[in-house]
Parts: sequence; C-alpha cells; structure tokens
Amino acid sequence: MTNNVLDLFGGCGGLGYGFHKQGFNIVACNEYDPTIAETYKHNFPDTNVIVGDITSKKIKQNIYDVFKETNCDVVCGGPPCVAYSMSGKRNSRDPRGKLFNDYVEIVNKLKPKLFIMENVKGILTMMHDKPLLTPEEKAIADEYYLLEKEKETLLEEKKNISFNNEVGTEKSEINKQNIKEVNKKILKMKKQFPFFRMKLTDIIKKRFNDIGYSVKMKLLNSANFGVPQKRERVIFIGTRNDLNINIEYPIETHNRDGNNGKQRWVSVKEAIDDLKDLPEDKSIQQIYTKHNEKFIKKIEETPQGKSVNPKYTEAFFRCYENKPSNTVKENHGGVFIHYEKHRVMTPRELARLQSFPDDFIFKGSKSSMLVQLGNAVPCGLSYAIATEVVNSL
Repeated sequence: MTNNVLDLFGGCGGLGYGFHKQGFNIVACNEYDPTIAETYKHNFPDTNVIVGDITSKKIKQNIYDVFKETNCDVVCGGPPCVAYSMSGKRNSRDPRGKLFNDYVEIVNKLKPKLFIMENVKGILTMMHDKPLLTPEEKAIADEYYLLEKEKETLLEEKKNISFNNEVGTEKSEINKQNIKEVNKKILKMKKQFPFFRMKLTDIIKKRFNDIGYSVKMKLLNSANFGVPQKRERVIFIGTRNDLNINIEYPIETHNRDGNNGKQRWVSVKEAIDDLKDLPEDKSIQQIYTKHNEKFIKKIEETPQGKSVNPKYTEAFFRCYENKPSNTVKENHGGVFIHYEKHRVMTPRELARLQSFPDDFIFKGSKSSMLVQLGNAVPCGLSYAIATEVVNSL
C-alpha cells in the first residue's frame, strides 16, 4: 500500500526527495516562495504544490481540501531555521521561530500516523518564552528581550567599526564597554528570573504530546550517511499514540576513518571531481561565476581549509579535497571555493555536495539556486530517514 505524504516548508524538495525515492506518494507540498515552488513542481510533477504563507487560514484550508478524500500518513518538513541558526541573530521572538505552531496545528488536523520534522543544531540551545506567562512575568521577559535587542545593535556597531578600520579607537573602546555592561545585565536577569524561559525543544515536544503524539529527537550528521558534507540536523520523529508504531533512527553507514564496519566519509573530490573541467552548461546548472583579477589572485593565495577573507570562516571557504565539505550555505553568494580551480563552486557542484542527482533541476536565477541549495536537506539523509519510515509502516 502506498503511503501518502504532506511536505511542509518544502523548499526545493531535499527532504521530500528521500520519501519520493522510497516510493511514498507526496500528495501535497507547501512552499512560501513562488520561484522555489517552481523547482518543486518541476521535479515532483504529480504533487499538488500549494504556494503561499502557511500561517494563512486560506492556505491551511487548501491543504486540508487536498486530503478530504485521501488519508495523510506522513507529514514531513522543517520550519525555517533563520531564528535558530548559530550563525544568525537567534532572536527567540522572531515570528519565523514560531512557525512550528502551524506545523503542530496541521498535524493535529490531519492526524498522520507519524511526522518527521527537521531543523538546525542551534535549536537544541534555543530558549523561548514559556507558554501562558502571567502579565508580571511577561513584563520581565519584555525587559530581558530589550536587553537582547540592545546587545544585537551593539554587535552590529562593532562589526561596522571593525570594517571601517576603527579598531583601537575611542569609539571601539566605548562599544566594548557597552557590550560588557549589557552582558552583565543579561546574565543577572537569567539568574534572577529563570522562570520565564524554557528550552524550545521541550516546548515543541509538549505541543505534540498534547495532541496525542510521542516525540523523540536526535542530531544526525549527513556525512555519516554517505553525503559528502558535514551537515548536522536535528530530526524529530513523532508517532501517533494510538497506533503503537515503532520507528528507529537510521543506522550510520559511514564514519571519518572507515572503521568499525563503516565506510569512510565521502570526500568533496570524490563527489565533484568529474565536473571541474566541463564547459559551462546551464541545462544542468554547471554555471560559472566570473571573478575579477584581484579576487582570482586572492583565491590563488588561499590554501585548502582557509577562507579568501580571513574575517569570515564560511564565506569563500576553500574546501579540503579529501574531506566532506562544511555545511553548504547560501552566504549571499559567498559559496565554497573549489579545492583546485580558482573559482567558486557552481550550483551543480554544490548540488552534488547536497547529494542531489544530476537530473534534479533547479529553477530561477543562480542566486535563487544558491538559496535553495543552502536551505535544503541532503537527499542522502532524507533517503535514510524515509527508509526507516517505510519499514515502520
């Protein structure tokens, strides 16, 4: 029997792809961005792709209408990770950090047998307001978040001072002192008033527990499943209490050294070396970026394992050829530098690092492709998860 899937926050389809390859029927998908939705439609032509804001009652009703005469067996998807990312501002009151509530609402309505929800590692340490704060507690919380906002502003100021080569000036010293004072106030409030915050993961688990689902979570590294990229993701698995479904996390097939019966991690070179000398071919997204001579010179001087710009550890990072890459991110165009060629990687090379097959075509501009790739779940990881899901069902 074919199991039906709803893919929420579908993106370009990295998480959905694993379920598709395992024979699941992806009945519907929701994606906010119209261009990214075109990628999903192209690669999953039989899926009803519902484009729009998931917080909208109309969009939710459109999703429910699709499943009026069809059971929903699995819901999968990852609410946007901008608010939780360790490299972001980690604002717990960012509305994008509360979209898990819409996920819970839809699961409660459709009552799937199980759900798979993924997110970034940063979600493990994220704190949110506790549900049902009293007016007094909320006033304290508001004061705390004003301090967080002040700190955020000061840190931005610090970046600008550094960028303008004003390090060591009076302005820089004042900025440092102000950051120190705000940090003291924040720490004091955390000690005095711990009651208004709790771990976001505990909030998420409780929300699903309240609607009849048992939930577990685990941090998985994509490289341990044959993906040529060290991308860590927190995977929540929820099963409906009345069905007694037993599902385990996928068993790792790879490790760093290829010992203990595992294969060695797949390296960047193994994944993309055959693409390095291809002429530009837009049909497969082997699209090259034109660099000026000054930037090429900087690339030439950058060894593997270093960034072209020493101020940044991720943007324009030159990959090691004999290791999996770091996490693929969009980085506003500051993508990985090729380990051998003096250029940034093409969208197709990055797609290989995300374990997308070469016949998976991305729609939109090159910058949109980079956004899609930076936000995607690696296909190799999603396939491993989907394998366990199909076995459990």
